[in-house]
Formats: sequence, structure tokens, C-alpha cells
Amino acid sequence: MLDFDVIQIGFGPVGQTNAALLGQRGHRVAVFERWPQVYPLPRAGHFDHEVLRIFQGIGVAEQIERHAIPIPDYDWVNGDGTLLLHMDWNQPTPSGWKSDYLMYQPYMEDALMRAVGVQPSVKVHLGWEATEISERADHVAVTLREGRLVDGVWTATGSTRTVTAKYLVGADGAGSLVRRATGIAMTDYGFEEDWLVLDVRPHDPDLTIDMPEAGQICDPARPVSLFRWLGREHCRWEFMLLPGESPEDMSTQDKAWELLARWGLDATNADVIRRAVYTFRSLIADDFRKGRALLIGDAAHQMPPFMGQGMCTGVRDAANLAWKLDLVLRGHSPDALLDTYTVERRPHADELIKTSIALGQVVCISDPEAAAARDTAFLTGQVPPPPPFPWITKGVLGPDGTGEAVGRLGVQGRLVHDGRTGLADDVTGTGWALLSRRSGLTEILSDEQRDFLARIGARVLHVTRADIDRPDTALDLDATYARWFDRLQADVVLVRPDYYVFGTAPDVASAPHLVDALRAAVSVKATASP
Repeated sequence: MLDFDVIQIGFGPVGQTNAALLGQRGHRVAVFERWPQVYPLPRAGHFDHEVLRIFQGIGVAEQIERHAIPIPDYDWVNGDGTLLLHMDWNQPTPSGWKSDYLMYQPYMEDALMRAVGVQPSVKVHLGWEATEISERADHVAVTLREGRLVDGVWTATGSTRTVTAKYLVGADGAGSLVRRATGIAMTDYGFEEDWLVLDVRPHDPDLTIDMPEAGQICDPARPVSLFRWLGREHCRWEFMLLPGESPEDMSTQDKAWELLARWGLDATNADVIRRAVYTFRSLIADDFRKGRALLIGDAAHQMPPFMGQGMCTGVRDAANLAWKLDLVLRGHSPDALLDTYTVERRPHADELIKTSIALGQVVCISDPEAAAARDTAFLTGQVPPPPPFPWITKGVLGPDGTGEAVGRLGVQGRLVHDGRTGLADDVTGTGWALLSRRSGLTEILSDEQRDFLARIGARVLHVTRADIDRPDTALDLDATYARWFDRLQADVVLVRPDYYVFGTAPDVASAPHLVDALRAAVSVKATASP
């Protein structure tokens, strides 16, 4: 018998999310993290509404939101302070949450680790480094060695172990051993810039600082990214290194205060809690899967931070992969279903990387003449708006009568159901959802179709503005779903566990065909990876 269902290497926010999602589904997961303790300082600083909905699904959205700040606007100005680009983040979202948030990563990780900790089937092993990976016909074996910190340096203790599982998930970051050991190559798009990141805690959290909530200063003298609220107690500045500047010189405390003086910060009113030079890169794995090994997060893709989508993209990976692993591990779907992980996630991540590069090329101009030409292009309307946020275009997708829904995020509104009122996922649960605005949905399905939906954990729900007291009916409190059905010109929508729409049906009579399409999609051979 194998030791586990899944071995996961790495335990950052993306790995924590993946472990919690698999644990919720009852799978035996062993997590191995090289470092003996969780990194105590922030790295990521942003998440969006979709990611918070994923966190909601593992029961920690309210804890995380408590320590996060919604940001309404993201403004880009030139060296003179003239507005070049405004991103309005006040718009409603399908997920039921604010559009975008800034957060202090250690607080978010505390909540995610609690979500993992309540899953009895998940075992977390800190201080264990993977050294060798071998794949067999029906399992994967991982050899590990134990280590501890000695004077701040990871030092092997001499203890080793080998564990086995059906699948291996590499959540082990940019230098991923899983990726290297399995021979997955990466494509490098060539963006590479060094930036100094300063995380600051004002002595008075309400200190007035003359800076935007979130913004970019596209000044050729020194491009700067700045965020007044990194969570509710901290703020962040990022400064591009100029030609001739070294990471060592830029990382000193004196240099930090020199750069922050413009905003009135010094040792009398603030503490610099982290100063580090990062190289922003743009890479993507050619495949997110090889055999029994799958990559998530930075192990699969790395992008410049100008869209704030690095960690978010990894969390989406975890949400996509978890439900597919669940179906395969339970025997409901063939192993080939896992090929759709690359089919769906790689193009999505690739688009975000390319958009992040394009935005980075706007910011990272240090030549005054080139910067002046850029400013003129923006101010005269010659620059097109950023492209729309990507959605899923291939993979486990079904029929779409209007082209408006499939592969895009499903909505979450407030419902009243079974005596409870709240956001839909909290009231009716997560997983597959077959939703209809007309009654009679359950009755029209065959016994075989109802059995299939029950086996994959799908809930079948009539969502209506009428107050009907039935176990399979929910009250659409704010007409969120009524407007959605109207826009889609559909009476039935089938939503996946990662909240993307699988397919729609124009009327209840067509719902059985939609269920049959899902059964075929999760059982037949997957589309080949690009």
C-alpha cells in the first residue's frame, strides 16, 4: 500500500491552498517543506476577488479579509505626477467580494495554515528537503533528508526517508526540484529587472503619508511602485535599480531611509521590517504535468509583479488541479483528465505573464527621451487599454448557447437556504453546482444522471426570487442570479468546483444533455497539451 495519495513539495500560500483543498476532499496528503519554520516576512502583497472566493471555499475568507485592505484605484503617473493610466477597481465582481485587496502575507498564511491544520488527512512535515524523485508504473517515490537551522543556515541532520504516493505536486517555487527532476523545460520571455522591495511598519498605522493607495511612478530617474496599505499595519515601496547600482549597496538600511525620505519616513516614525532586492522575471513551464508530477505556482510560472497576479495565478492553479485530482483519485475519471490541467492553466498564466511584461515595459524606462515618448503616447490616447482578464478557452468545457458564459467565472450572490442567509458558497456549499431558475430540474434528470451528480458531489438547486420552502430551492435575495440568467439567456448553468462555468442550457428540458456533456468531458481522453 502506498504511503499517501499525494505528496506535495513546498508549503507557501499556493501549497497551503492546495493542501487544504485536497484535505477537504479527504485525500491523504503529505506536505514536505525544506524550511523548519514558515517564512515570517511578506513577499506577495495582493490578491483579487477570485482568490478570496477560493479562500472562502476553505473557510478562511473572513479571517483573511479582516487583515486586508480593499483598494479602489491603481494609478500610474509619470515623473511630473501627470496621470498616465487609471485602473478602476471599484467595479462589481462576479465573486461576491471586492475587486482587489492588499494584504500582509504572514497574516494570510496564518489563516491558510489553520485551514490545513483542521484537515486530519493532511500531514505537514517542516524541515524536510526533497533530494530525489523517481516515478514507477503506478506511483511516485520521493527521497527526503531532514534539516534544521544552525546560525541561520539550513543544515542536514543526517536523517533521511523515502515516501510513496499516487501523485506528486511541486509547489516548491522558482527553483523547483520537482520541475528539474522531471525534466520540464521553461520558456523565458526575457523580462529581467532588479528591484529593491521595502516593507515598512509606521509606528502610527494611521500616519498620513502623501502617496496613493496603490500606484506606479513611471519616472525615468527612478521608477517606483508604492502601496500605502499592505494589510492594515504596513506599507510597501519598490524601487528599480538603475544601471551601475548593485543589490548589496541598495539593500542597506541607510539607503532605505534615503529613498523613503521623500515620503517623510525615518527611524523616528517607522521601522523597515524587510529590505531585499528581487529580480523580476518572466518564465513559464512548457508543460504543467509530466507523468505523475504536476507543478503549481512559481514552480510553473514566474511573472513581473505589475498586475499583482503572481500568487493569484498559483492559487488558481491549486483550485483547478484539486478538483481534477479528486475525480481521478476517487476513480470517477481516468488519469488523462489531468492533462487538461496544462490545457486550461498554461494559456491563462501565459496571458497574464505577457500583460505583466507589457505593463513592466511601461514602468521600467530609465531613458528620459524614451520616457517622454511613452508619456506622449499615453496622454494623446495612442495606447490601447489593457486587454481583458483571461478566461478558460479549452479543456473541461461544455455547451454554450450564447458564448457569454463557458470558461468564465460564475457569480456568487446572497441566498436564503435551509434557514440560513449569506453568500452562496457559505449557505449551500462548494463543489459542482447545477443551478436553474426554473423548477422541475431534479425531476427531469434520470436516475443515472442523478447518481452521477451525487457521486461527484454536485448540488442541484433551483434559485428563484420567489420564497419557496423546499430543500432544493434557494431564495435569490438580491436578484444576482436572475440578472445573470437573463444576461446568459439560459435557464440552467453548470458551475465547476473552481467556480468557472462548465456549460449552460437554454431551458430545463435541455438540462439532461448538459449533465451528459459533463459526464463525457470528465471521462473521455483529454485534449492534447499545447
